[in-house]
Amino acid sequence: MKRSIHFGLLLLMAAALFVRLHYVLEAEYPPLEWDQLEYTKTAIQLLEKGIYAYRDSVPNALVTPGFPLILAAIFKVTGHEPLESALMAVRLLNCFVSLGAILFIFLIGKRLFHPLTGLIAAGFAAVYPSYVWSTSLILTEVPFLTVFMALLYVQVRLIQENKWKDHVWMGALLGICVLIRPNVFPLALLPYVFIWIRSRQIETRYAFLGLASFVCVMLPWWIRNGLVFHSFVFIAKGEAGNPFLGGTDPYFQNTIDWDHIDKDHQFAEGVQRIKEGMMTDPILWIKWLTIGKLAVFFKTMWVGPYPFSVPAWYTNILTHLHSFLIAIGSLTMLAIGSRKWELAYLAAAFLTFLGIHMLFIPVDRYLYGMLPFLMLASAYAITQAIFLLRYAWSTSLQQWKGL
Repeated sequence: MKRSIHFGLLLLMAAALFVRLHYVLEAEYPPLEWDQLEYTKTAIQLLEKGIYAYRDSVPNALVTPGFPLILAAIFKVTGHEPLESALMAVRLLNCFVSLGAILFIFLIGKRLFHPLTGLIAAGFAAVYPSYVWSTSLILTEVPFLTVFMALLYVQVRLIQENKWKDHVWMGALLGICVLIRPNVFPLALLPYVFIWIRSRQIETRYAFLGLASFVCVMLPWWIRNGLVFHSFVFIAKGEAGNPFLGGTDPYFQNTIDWDHIDKDHQFAEGVQRIKEGMMTDPILWIKWLTIGKLAVFFKTMWVGPYPFSVPAWYTNILTHLHSFLIAIGSLTMLAIGSRKWELAYLAAAFLTFLGIHMLFIPVDRYLYGMLPFLMLASAYAITQAIFLLRYAWSTSLQQWKGL
């Protein structure tokens, strides 16, 4: 069984790499725009002028430096003239880095449930269209997902074994995640909550080791900000476009006059809009802030032009896969999470991550980091069904032979 699982994983990783490389090498790329353009400009400016500034030529801390530093490192090796060759190097590297996320999803499923569960969940990640398409983008998603899955794997180990080295690894991986995409930070406390629930005590020495590891990763960013801004900047300073304010436009009716928004107080503007909306039309705003945003998150897939590069029948299968993961994954976590701590952990992490994004503008892109939880829960349900059918078959066969 063990050998067949590992052979299956090897075949799965090879197929995942082929699918990604095939798409990246065959796709046509329009000129960069929006975040892809800004990240690229930030990396090039850092290399040429030594200035870290997002959407500006004056030093700032609008975004954390994880991804721009990755880009700058790649451009340092490949050069950035011509730019398209350097960007293709990033895309090709993405194809290989994305395999790390698949591997860690397998390891999480294996540790939490069964190797077959991990293999099925990894299979979902290997073919899910967002995970294939994202390798062609100059965005944070691919490196973030791999580091994020490594973080979750270490959290599972920490809950199960509570060894000091897992606390150190968790702190370091959390720091790297925050430097790439800060929205993961609230998940830091989750394993300690589960340790407390299971053992009613927390080894404070180990927790401080984790904190020290996190601080070591973040320290260069904090020191840079202190030297530049003469103040402590924990994650970011200023706003490169406030997603919280963007989320206060019910059902995207274009009710925000962005030309007259105070750019230095966008969060306060968003809070004021919610207060006014709850007073003038509470039903609309309550629906939007709950089921309205949920529908936007889960209704569609973040796939760009990827469906046009594959046969229609395959796109149809992937669409059904998306619906299956949302339905079965959610129901499994909700129905069984109260009886198994493993599913309770997945459900708690999923709901925490979802809750963070519910505060902001809902776009299907934000589902990217939540999908592994649904994949793992769905794979658990499939594995249990397989085991149940196998048990029923063997039992009926024994009864038949007994006759």
